[in-house]
Amino acid sequence: MDNIKENFNSETKAITFLFKALFFCLHLAIMTEFFNTPKFRIGLKFVFFIWFAIPYLKTIKNRYYTYWTFSILLLMFLLYSFVADYQNGHEHIAFLYGMSCVILVLKMSFLYSPLYYPRVSWWEYDFRYKDDLKISIQCEGNEYKARLTDLRRQAGCVAAFEELKIGEEIVVNTEASNEKILLRAVVMTRRKDVIGRPIIYGVQFKFDNKRNKTRYKQLVKMWKSEKHNKKKMKFANV
Repeated sequence: MDNIKENFNSETKAITFLFKALFFCLHLAIMTEFFNTPKFRIGLKFVFFIWFAIPYLKTIKNRYYTYWTFSILLLMFLLYSFVADYQNGHEHIAFLYGMSCVILVLKMSFLYSPLYYPRVSWWEYDFRYKDDLKISIQCEGNEYKARLTDLRRQAGCVAAFEELKIGEEIVVNTEASNEKILLRAVVMTRRKDVIGRPIIYGVQFKFDNKRNKTRYKQLVKMWKSEKHNKKKMKFANV
């Protein structure tokens, strides 16, 4: 469990570093652009991105899904600026915008995980067709009903009404199609978006032996099969 916590803390520090590096390169690119051709609109752009860093950081700290909207728009701006400056012969400015693009994509890849931003079927109003799997979780001798709502990158998202502590070890018990899988996991993150709805826990699965790795592969297979079956059932009823 210590290794899992250390890896998670290292990843969190890397995300913080990438955020700082992103806005350092971006601000430096705009400043260089301003000194190269001083214009009011470039100065205004510099002020805007100084302000923009604050709400953008807030979306990461609070794990708001608007982070992805901001990131995609920012990536489009960076790509446009990179191409425009390169075509105008400002290779040094284009390089800074290109570095910003790389850092942003790298940061997005870190955050594309159930631990930070779990996938949610917002559009699916009928619970029968939601992308989830019925599970039970065992913790400190107690067993609770829950749902596995996301499964990616050796991590998962567990929705449960019971209170779990960050760093607590749980056992995920899954049973579908007469197949039973037990996997140990550690609770890494927690979010509660709406009162009356389950608490969303980001869990990191433990792979301390080969048997657990095999079980995880079986769980992924079961997860994909369940999603496929629900899609078939949904369109069969249309």
